[in-house]
Amino acid sequence: MTILKMDPAEYSVSAEYLALFLDVMSRRGIANEVLLSGTAIEPGCWRDPKARVTAQDFERVVMRGIQLSGEPWLGWELGAAMTISSHGFLGYAAMSSATLGEAMELAVKYFRTRSTLVQLDIFTDGDMAVMQIDELLALGGLAPVMMESLFASFHFMGQKLLPDMEIIGELRFTYPEPEYFARMRPVMPVPVYFDCAYNQMRFPVERLDYELQFADPRLARMAADQCEQEMASIKAPPALLGQVRRIILGGGGRFPGVEEVASELHMSSRTLKRKLQQLGTSYQEVLDGLRKGLAVEYLTQTDKTVDEIAMSLGYSDASNFARAFRRWTLRSPSDYR
Repeated sequence: MTILKMDPAEYSVSAEYLALFLDVMSRRGIANEVLLSGTAIEPGCWRDPKARVTAQDFERVVMRGIQLSGEPWLGWELGAAMTISSHGFLGYAAMSSATLGEAMELAVKYFRTRSTLVQLDIFTDGDMAVMQIDELLALGGLAPVMMESLFASFHFMGQKLLPDMEIIGELRFTYPEPEYFARMRPVMPVPVYFDCAYNQMRFPVERLDYELQFADPRLARMAADQCEQEMASIKAPPALLGQVRRIILGGGGRFPGVEEVASELHMSSRTLKRKLQQLGTSYQEVLDGLRKGLAVEYLTQTDKTVDEIAMSLGYSDASNFARAFRRWTLRSPSDYR
């Protein structure tokens, strides 16, 4: 297996997303100059549809905006403000697709044209379709803004493309529930869960076959061709975090150590640790994140006992699992349930 070499500084976001965030901030009286100060971003670069900003600069601008506005929930507003054109040619390709499933497959295939911080995946799980967003770089405090804005954008785009569709499904996020979400939960149209193993939007699988009202095969082909051209100029980031997660979860209930995972990836454990450190995380953080997410899902969505959950997650007894769970969530398993 080949691991592509890529400097974390090369992870980037389309400057069109930056322009949208700056516009949201300007409506709050926060000037572009203040937000861009200390970054390498050239004012006006977003007028070039091919312009990109690095992950580091994008994070600086977004986190500064949140600090100055005092509004950590900005991701939801940012997603609601996104239009089809906000997603460039990918937005037009998705809009003109024949079905919702085809639109989502295009989003998965060409999302690199919009960002190399995350990657999308679409699959089915029983009677549910799942749109999953995986971090390619450990996003830390930027994760809520990224995940919430993207899922909100997908929701509102779906409403435009399928205006009569009933809203059914759920959202799952890997990070803890933010303090601000208590005021938002009553107005959310679907159940929302936090501390999960993955960031996911779930909805009835039959909706993948729904026909879109703006379907246009000719426009879809033209937009997809433009996406192909853009993809050729954007380096593909290594999907190392996703590969590590898949190997860990593929152990059939046995959670491998870092040496075993490194061997699966044809590298030394020292190299794997270094690469994960470059991405802003560690093997233990990835392992703990998956165990925490699975534990929360077992506690909230199954009837498994705490002892059974502990065994499923590779703990020798329930007390060791309970101590780890309290460290992750500051609550006991029984309190969380």
